Amino acid sequence: MTDNQHTPGPWRAKGHCIETEEYSFNWVASVQTSNVPEWEANARLIAAAPELLEALQAVVALPGFEPAEPYGKIVLAAIAKATGQTD
Repeated sequence: MTDNQHTPGPWRAKGHCIETEEYSFNWVASVQTSNVPEWEANARLIAAAPELLEALQAVVALPGFEPAEPYGKIVLAAIAKATGQTD
């Protein structure tokens, strides 16, 4: 794995931890706030990250994708943020 690659998905939220589905107890992240429903929601969102990135990359590959359109800019900015191509 190079420095620019994330832990392969899929991931799952298990309480406040995000772990790989392939190996139990292989934590990707841990989420904690003073608000339990909030950290559970944050954990679910983080666990969906690999699939969300894959979906955005598929959108870019669609015929007719327009990077100059507002949605195109949002999609490309999210991909850049997820892959470390932006600050």
